[in-house]
Amino acid sequence: MVLRSLASRLAVWVLSGATVVFVASGFLLFRMVGHRLLEQTHRESEALASQGSSLIQERMDKVTNTARVLAAIIGPRPGDAESLIRDAMAENADLAGLAAAFVPNTPAVKSAGQSPFVSRQYDGSLERRDLLKDPLPYWEAPWFKKGVACDRGCWQAPFLSQSRHRQLVSYSSVMQVDGKVIGVVNADVTLDWLQSVLLSMDVPAGTHVFVVDWEGMYLANDTPGLVGKKADSPLLGTLRANVTSDGWSSLHLQDQQGDVWVYSQPIRGTDWNLALVVPNELIYAQVQRAFLSVLVTGAFTLLLLALLTMMIIRRLLTPLGMLAEGAELVARGALDFALPKVHRSDEIGRLTRAFDKMRQELAAHLVELTRIAREQQRLSSELEIAQQIQTDLLPGPHYLDARCQNFELFAALKPARIVGGDLYSYFMLPGQRFCVIIGDVADKGIPAALFMARTITLAKAMSTRAQSPQHLLQLLNRELCKNNENCMFVTLLCGFLDAVSGNMAMASAGHDPPVRWGQNVPPQWLPLASGPALGLDEDALYPIHRVRMRPGDTLLMYTDGVTEATDAALIPYGGERIIARIGQYHEGGDGDPVKFLVDDIEHYSAEHGQSDDIALVALRWNHVGLEEGASMLELVFPAALHEVFDTLGRCEETLRVASVPHDLRTDVRLVLEELMVNMVQHGRSQEREDTIGLRLTVVEEAILVELNHDGEPFDPLQSGSPSLTGDIADKEEIGGLGIHLVRAMASELIYTYDEYGNHLQLRFACSYLPEHDHGL
Repeated sequence: MVLRSLASRLAVWVLSGATVVFVASGFLLFRMVGHRLLEQTHRESEALASQGSSLIQERMDKVTNTARVLAAIIGPRPGDAESLIRDAMAENADLAGLAAAFVPNTPAVKSAGQSPFVSRQYDGSLERRDLLKDPLPYWEAPWFKKGVACDRGCWQAPFLSQSRHRQLVSYSSVMQVDGKVIGVVNADVTLDWLQSVLLSMDVPAGTHVFVVDWEGMYLANDTPGLVGKKADSPLLGTLRANVTSDGWSSLHLQDQQGDVWVYSQPIRGTDWNLALVVPNELIYAQVQRAFLSVLVTGAFTLLLLALLTMMIIRRLLTPLGMLAEGAELVARGALDFALPKVHRSDEIGRLTRAFDKMRQELAAHLVELTRIAREQQRLSSELEIAQQIQTDLLPGPHYLDARCQNFELFAALKPARIVGGDLYSYFMLPGQRFCVIIGDVADKGIPAALFMARTITLAKAMSTRAQSPQHLLQLLNRELCKNNENCMFVTLLCGFLDAVSGNMAMASAGHDPPVRWGQNVPPQWLPLASGPALGLDEDALYPIHRVRMRPGDTLLMYTDGVTEATDAALIPYGGERIIARIGQYHEGGDGDPVKFLVDDIEHYSAEHGQSDDIALVALRWNHVGLEEGASMLELVFPAALHEVFDTLGRCEETLRVASVPHDLRTDVRLVLEELMVNMVQHGRSQEREDTIGLRLTVVEEAILVELNHDGEPFDPLQSGSPSLTGDIADKEEIGGLGIHLVRAMASELIYTYDEYGNHLQLRFACSYLPEHDHGL
C-alpha cells in the first residue's frame, strides 16, 4: 500500500511537471492572441465610458448654470426670488425643484420676506411653499450647511424626498452680497433622466453600465432593480483606488460569476463615476474555445505518460517495503527490533542505516523524556507550595475595625500565573493609625513573587519607624535599591489612615491614582502626585496627599492588571470603565466593591483570558466609633500667643465635658501649651502669617491630639533633655525643661514635616470610660 502511494505521488509529480510545461506553452499562446483583443476592448470601452460621462455632464451643466445665474441675480435682488425661480422652473424641464434659502436674521431674508421653494409635481404643475414656514428650520439641515460652505457651488448627496416620493440630487450655489454669503440657491433634479441617459447608450450585449456615487450608491443602472442600492465593496474599492493609469482594473464580481474589466470615468463637479463593466468571458470567448480543444488533446497524452511513469517507479521502490514495515513498528511504540543488513550504497541503503540509528536514539530519548516529566512534576509541586507561601504573606480579603468599626477593608489578589508580582497588605500602627499598601512588581512569575515578598516584609518591618507614608516609601526605596543588580522595581501606593478622625495621608511611587466615592458623591479620580517607582533611585522623593474621609466614603486602589484586562477584540478594560462600573455598583448598594469589580473583569476578559496580575483594595470609612463614644474638637487659628491661650481654654472645656480627670486635663494643657508656644516663637514664618491646626479626640482609654503648623521646619522633639544643674528655666534655649515635661507626660509622640508644614501626633493614655457621647 505504501509503495503504491509513493509511486502514485511520484507519477503525479511527473505528470504535474509535464502539465505545467504544456499549460505554460498554451498560456503564452493565449496571451499573445488575447493581448491584442484586450487592447482593442480597452480603447472601445474607455471611449464608450467617456461618451456616457459627456452626455451626463451636458445635462448637469444646464442645472449648475441655472443655479449659478439665479444665485448671482437673486443676491442683490432677494425680493424677486420667487418670480425668478418660477421662470427658471418653467424653462428647464430637468429641474424638479428650485429654492432660494436665505441665512436667517439677515437683511436679505427680511427684504424678501420669505425663502421660496418651487417644486414640479408628477403632472408637470408647479407648486410653491415658503421654507421659513416649515416645521423644522432649514438652516439647521445638512444640505443648507454644506451649501453655504461651498464657495463655488457643489453637488449634494442623493436623497429620497419624503414629500415628493422621488430619488433626487441637488446642486447648491451660494448667494453673496458684498462678499458676504446671504443664502444658497438649491436646484433639485430627479435621477430618472440619469437612468434614461444610460439606457440610451449603445453598449455591447453582456456589458454592464451604471453611475455610482462616492458612498457606493447606484444612482443609475442598466439593471433598474439595482438603483438606490449599495454597490459591492470590491467594486467600490476598485473605483476609488483607480489602480492603473488607464483608469481600469480587474475585479471578480459575485453577480458576474467571473473576472471583469471595469472602466470608470469621473463626472466633473461631482463625486460620481460612470462605470462600464465588461466580462472577461465576452473578450476571450473565441480564444477560449480554441484553447480548450488543445487542452483535451494534451490531456490524453499526459495520461499515457503518467501510466508509463508509474510502472517504472513501482519497480524501483519495491525495496522500501521492509523499511516501511519497520516504520510502522516504531509508530506502535516497538523499538526492540532489528532491520536486515543492507549492503547497497544508494539512497535506499543510506535511508535504511539512518532509520536504524534513529530508532536507537529514539529509545534513549524516551528514557530522557521520562526523567524530565518527573522533574516537571516536582517543579509543579514546588510552585504550588510557593503560591501557598505567597498567599500566606497577605492578610485576609476582608477586615473590619474591631475596636470601633470606623472603617472596613475589602481586598483581592489574582495572579496571572501560579505566582505573581502584585501585592497588597494592611496592618495597624501605633497612634491609632492604619497602614494600607498596594503595589505591582514590574515582572511576572517567580522573580516578581520573590521581589513582592521582599517588599511586603520590608514594609511591615519599617512601618513602625515610619512617620508618614512618604517616609515609609523613602525607607523602602533605599532598601530595595540595595543589591538590585537586575534593576527590578515596584510601583506602590501607601496610605496611613487615622482610625479615629478619618484623615488619610497617601503617597504614590509611580502607581495609578485611586478612585473615591461616597454618599451622593459619584466615583472620581483622586488627584495624587507621584514619585518614581521603588528600587530605581535611592534619592527619590514622594509627595504626600491628605484626604479627609467623610462617612460613607470608599477609596478603591488597584493595579494596572485591572485597566489592561482585554476582551476578545483586544480592547482594554480601561479607567473609564472602572468609573462607570463603580457608578453602577454605587447605585445598587453597599456590598463588597472588590468582588463586584473582580466578577466584572472576569466576565469582560473571559474570551481572552487573564494576561496580568490583578490586585484590588477598597477602604470604606464608616465613622462609627467617633459618633458613638468620642468627643472631638477641631480648630484652625492664627499662630499668635493670645490665640494659643484661647484655644487651650476650649481644649480644657472639651476634656471636662468628656469627663476626663482633672490631673489628666492639666497634663494635656501643659503639653499643648509648651508645644504651641514653641511653634509660635521658634517656627514662625518670616514671609507670611502662619496658622496652627488642632484636632483633639477623646476615645476609649486615650486622648489623641494632632497639631499641624504651616510655619518653618521645627521639631521640638529633637531638643535634648535639659541640664538640671543649670538654669532650667532659660527661655532662650529651644525646648528646655518644657520638652522634657512633654516627653514625660505624653504616652506617644510622633513628628513629621512635609510640604504642608510641621505635624505632631500625641497620645495620652487614660483608664476611664466616658459615660456618654459628648461629641462637639
